[in-house]
Amino acid sequence: MAQPDLDVLAEGDLPAGQHWILKGGGTRDDFYTFLETIHPDGHRDEGGMGGKLLSKGSLMNTYTGGSDRGLRRVVVRADRRVATVRVKVASGELLDLPPVATRSDLGVSFFAALLPPTEGLVSVTGVGADGQILEPQDLSGHEESWRWFLRRQRADRGL
Repeated sequence: MAQPDLDVLAEGDLPAGQHWILKGGGTRDDFYTFLETIHPDGHRDEGGMGGKLLSKGSLMNTYTGGSDRGLRRVVVRADRRVATVRVKVASGELLDLPPVATRSDLGVSFFAALLPPTEGLVSVTGVGADGQILEPQDLSGHEESWRWFLRRQRADRGL
């Protein structure tokens, strides 16, 4: 199936000068969410996910990725019961992400973060408005894929 037209869900600027745009569109069974970064030098990178809006039995769908010249992306689509997404990084620091957009018609909120490419990711956790842990997700598989990608990029450049 062809990717649907994507709407801009949210956008903003980072202190280092990057502009980010979160886009999404589709149906519950085939929804796409992408986070694009436009860097001060003009180059762009983008990544995201497609598929079911939320996997059966889960309150969150999570994508992590990046490019060798860009930032590390974290994108989460979550059931509206998730008020905050808590990202645990390798240093032990916890980053609480508020929703950057919602789609009331689909009952989901969107969360996004751009982190340094060297930042290790441990987990994301959906937290309810009352502070209750709703759904923890281990990111060790995401982290392993990211480290493989970086090694591959270095090898391709002969480093």
